[in-house]
Parts: sequence; C-alpha cells; structure tokens
Amino acid sequence: MTIKMSDIAKAAGVSLATVGRVLHNNGYVSEEKRQEIERIIKETGYIPNRIAQGLKKSRSKIIGHLTLFNPNMQYQEISSAVNAAAAESGYQVLTLTCHQGSGEEEQQINDLIGHRVDGVIITSYQALSQEWIGRLLERQIPVVMVERTYDMPLVDRIVVNDLAGSKEAVRHMLHKGHRRIAFVGAALDYQVEKDRYAGYLEALKEAGIVPLEQWSQLMPGYSVEAGRKAIDELLHARVSPTAVFMTSDIFACGVLQVLYERGLRVPDDLSLIGYDNTLSALLSPPITSVGLPFEKIGDHAIRLLLRRMEDPGVSACSVGIDPFLMDRHTVRERQEEQSL
Repeated sequence: MTIKMSDIAKAAGVSLATVGRVLHNNGYVSEEKRQEIERIIKETGYIPNRIAQGLKKSRSKIIGHLTLFNPNMQYQEISSAVNAAAAESGYQVLTLTCHQGSGEEEQQINDLIGHRVDGVIITSYQALSQEWIGRLLERQIPVVMVERTYDMPLVDRIVVNDLAGSKEAVRHMLHKGHRRIAFVGAALDYQVEKDRYAGYLEALKEAGIVPLEQWSQLMPGYSVEAGRKAIDELLHARVSPTAVFMTSDIFACGVLQVLYERGLRVPDDLSLIGYDNTLSALLSPPITSVGLPFEKIGDHAIRLLLRRMEDPGVSACSVGIDPFLMDRHTVRERQEEQSL
C-alpha cells in the first residue's frame, strides 16, 4: 500500500500543513510533535513525491541511473551512452553516483522513488542489495542491471561476456609468440573479475601453458597505485613475463609509469593489453585494449526499460554483450619459446 501525506497527518493528529512544515523544515512545529511526525514517517516508510501532483497519472519522462564512482572512464562512457539513447526516446536521465562503502543506497533509492522515475538502470552497483531493488519493483518501477547483475524475476540484464574478452586478448598474445604471459586484475570478489581471470587461464590451458603463481597479480581494487605494485612484483618474478594482460586501463596507467621510470619500452621490452578501451587511447604509447560497445549497451538498456514500461509482466530478458579487441600494436612478435 502506498503511504500518503494525509496518512501521516491522520496518524499524528495534525494538519497536512504541519506535516509539510516538518518535511520541508519550513515553519514552526513544536519539538514534541516534530519528533512524533518524524517517527511515523520512518515507521511507515513514507517517501515524499517531488513531482507535481498533476503528473500523477502520467509518466515523468525521467529515468534514474545508479552507478559507482570509479577513477576509470568505463562507467562514464556507459552513462553517456545511456543519456544519448534516453534523449532519442524523449527521456531525461537522473544519474546518482555512489562511492563504495558510503552507505548511500537507501537515500538514493528513496530519491528516485520520490522523483517518480519511470525506470531505473543500475550499472555495476552490487553494493545495492536485492532488497533495495525489490523496493523499486514493489512500486512497479522497471529495473535494468548492467554488467554486475542479479538474476531476479522481472529484472532485465545486460551482461558483458568478460570471459570471451579476456580469452581473445590472451590468444592475441599467444598468436604473437608469447608464452610467458602475466595477469593483473582485481580480487575475485565478483563474477566479472572471476570471468576475466578464467578467460586468461583458459587461453593458456588451450596452449598447454601452466602459468607461474607470481604471474597472477590479484589486487585489492582498481587504481593506478595497484598497477604500479603489480608490475613491480612481476619485474621481480623468478621468471619474468614477456607480456602482461591487465583487466582495466587504470592498471595500465600505473604499469606504464613504472616501466618509464626503469627505462623499459612498450612493446620492445614488454608487451601490454588493457581492458575497457577508455584510458588506453590516451596513454603513451596508446595500448591495445579490450573494448566494450558502449553505444550498444546504452541502446539496449533504454529499449529494455521501454519494453517493460509497456508490459510490466513480461519475462526477464538477459542481453549478452561481446567485447572487441582494439589493436594498437603494443604486443610485439617474438619467436615462440619452447619452455618456461
């Protein structure tokens, strides 16, 4: 049942105007009565409607987009693609960005509900629990999840084939004659990271290669500093790699800094491939990277929302996205090595 402002007024034994003064913190209300009204609001889960009542029976033409802050540009690219696709369909996008571990999830969900958004896109935001997504569904607000997703009824998903993307990158290195191929990625806390690591291992297994333990650098998070630490470990490995596959362009920034400081050149001394094809084009040298078709992701996200707006009960749909390899020639040819 939807809680109305009049329900709050009735439960507190006050007028609508008094409830309004508490909600907007505008005007006098006794401290005792204010506390009582705030308690009722909290207990009932009431969320104020921030859109004019005249829109009550029509669409707001606003789509909410929830995503995480990240120093990399992947989420920014997805956000831009979503905005462009939404504009083509006559919608505006309200984007809310959360910092990992900030505890902003409840407030953001309430803000979107309060703005009467017609649908919500959630990009790579697994700090947002299924319970909070359920609050959107209870209010018949369609949800599309991108990249890091949950398998939930009535929630549509856009899933990147990260295993295939990693596999293609490592196969490219193998095709160039490399056998000592290292991996730099984030800790295997989510399926995305697990798939990228699995693609690396599967490609090597196909080639009959068992990588040394030191060649797998699993870092606590995505950052330039993590890239610096990873390449420092690899350069001190018992058997040094000739090529490094990194699961984010942000790692490549740190890797290149260390290589430059030590007078090592790419690809002459070390071959590199990044992931997400964002920062890679801006580096020196620009590096080969696994790219995502951001425009396609944005188009699919909006189409899935519009589809569910028209038919709320339609079965959940999962759209697969295949990455591609943007070759900038930072993997050099070398004679195939017979042993490690």
